[in-house]
Amino acid sequence: MSDVFVIEGGTIVTHDSTFRADVVIRGEQIVSLTSDSSDIEGATRIDATGLLVLPGGIDAHTHFREPEEFTREGFFSGGQGAAAGGITTVVEMPQADPTTVTVEQFQAKRTQVARTALVDMALWVGVVGGQLQSEFDLRNLASTGAVAFKSFLASSSPSFPAIDTTTLHWAMRIIAETGLPYALHAEDDNLLASGLHRLQDRGRTDPLAHAESRPPLVESVAVAEALYLAEITGCWVHICHCASADALRLVAEARARGVRVTVETCPQYLSLNTDDLVALKGYGRCAPSLRDQDEVDQIWSYVMDETIDLICSDHCGFTREQKDAGAEDIFRAPLGLAGVQTLLPVFFDAAVNQRQMSLNQFVRQMATNPAQIFELYPRKGTIAVGSDADLVIFDPDRTWVVLGEEMLHKQKWTPFEGKSVTGRVIRTIRRGEVIYDDSLEGEARLPGLAGSGRYLPRGYGQDGSSS
Repeated sequence: MSDVFVIEGGTIVTHDSTFRADVVIRGEQIVSLTSDSSDIEGATRIDATGLLVLPGGIDAHTHFREPEEFTREGFFSGGQGAAAGGITTVVEMPQADPTTVTVEQFQAKRTQVARTALVDMALWVGVVGGQLQSEFDLRNLASTGAVAFKSFLASSSPSFPAIDTTTLHWAMRIIAETGLPYALHAEDDNLLASGLHRLQDRGRTDPLAHAESRPPLVESVAVAEALYLAEITGCWVHICHCASADALRLVAEARARGVRVTVETCPQYLSLNTDDLVALKGYGRCAPSLRDQDEVDQIWSYVMDETIDLICSDHCGFTREQKDAGAEDIFRAPLGLAGVQTLLPVFFDAAVNQRQMSLNQFVRQMATNPAQIFELYPRKGTIAVGSDADLVIFDPDRTWVVLGEEMLHKQKWTPFEGKSVTGRVIRTIRRGEVIYDDSLEGEARLPGLAGSGRYLPRGYGQDGSSS
């Protein structure tokens, strides 16, 4: 049997070009892009005529949470949702039980990737509050192969204590030496605590109380502090899931001054608003909160001008029981939304179909930019000879309705329930292997095996190392 695999007749889209070509794959890599592959004998072929061939999506912000007893999600189940959504690589956050803040915890999580992952995975490490600075060995953590550090500036995640300004400044000075990005959940802890107390003291438990307790100002103040400390330390700061237009303005201004800053947002902050929060109740509670439509429109301007580097899901696999707890009291629902499977198609519909974003910009924000930020490029994030054969065959004209019961991650719900989306993943290919096939039924759609995903160390894109 030939080990050559050809995707023929499709339109190739990369970060800077769009063209008709056949993609020739041997083993795990792309070996040729050709206008005519008919002379290749014995190849397995997929007809992509009339379809787009995109680089595999990279979700740079997921919470699959292994190791964790009775996990709400997992590297394999989360990977199934990712594959169905055209995502071939995820960068997994350090929240878990235990949280990944030591070299030993990192190595345990890396081992777990080899056992259970379906898509390829890079890993974050954390810096948390409540520990002495002497207990952190940030330089050794940086040497593990982790692609970035992560901290919370607000007490939004009980398992991941927030850091104070002193710790933030100290960590930035050391992380600056490593050259790694330092990602921040950027909400100001004092403003957030005050907002929560104010609303709860008034007896407010309705969905809008959540949004009013953490307005965009809570983000802007935290981002301003982070950018100032990044400027004086030289640290590369990465702002997570930004949902404040004013914070994005500060990012753009700092970048113009030479501050090294990257920033992400999520489809929930682009396609949902506070009206949806009212309707969704606990299923719409996330941090930052969903915003009113005026704020959403302003955030879009920073997507379109590429102030925002990448779009990610911030996928959290909470159960229906957990989210239902917010039906009568919004503050009882945990913070976080499911989204890895809907990330790519929902963003495509909103950006390309509704706002005429170019296909090339779409690829930059969904694949190329995260690959470059986390040193996975050019093995990941593009379609080129020598790149990993991570590809999505995508029908830009197919309309479908998002239904929670059809989600392929572990928890069968979605904040986009009932939403009509134009643009659907037809096949997902990870390093030359089909891991999702929309034409099949049931379990046959997901032929990939647990443990077939690969751990991706920092620098994978440059040297190809998979060790």
